[in-house]
Order: sequence, then structure tokens, then C-alpha cells
Amino acid sequence: MNKMSLFFKSASPLILLLISGAIGILAKFIEKKFTDIAMGLQLITFALFIYALIKFFNKIFK
Repeated sequence: MNKMSLFFKSASPLILLLISGAIGILAKFIEKKFTDIAMGLQLITFALFIYALIKFFNKIFK
């Protein structure tokens, strides 16, 4: 768990946006059969996207 938190703290915003996009595309593909899992993946995608945007703007304005 510690390695995962260190990854999110040290990763660039672009990598986080790409991971978010990949999870979002995966969620759309499995949406027909597994709606609950797809909703969870879309929630994770949204949270990761917002985290990456905040990290990006913090990097610009500091």
C-alpha cells in the first residue's frame, strides 16, 4: 500500500491523466455486462482525473 501511495505522490499529472483515461475506456467496454463494476471504475476515473488536474495546476502556480 505504501508503494502505491508513493506512486501517486511522485507521478506526473500526464501519467495520471493517461491512467485515468485508460480506466475510463475499460469502464465503457464492460458497462453492458457489469454495470456495478463499471460505475465503480468511472468513480475511480473521476477521482484520479480531478487529482491529476489539481496536481497539474499546483505545479504551474508554484
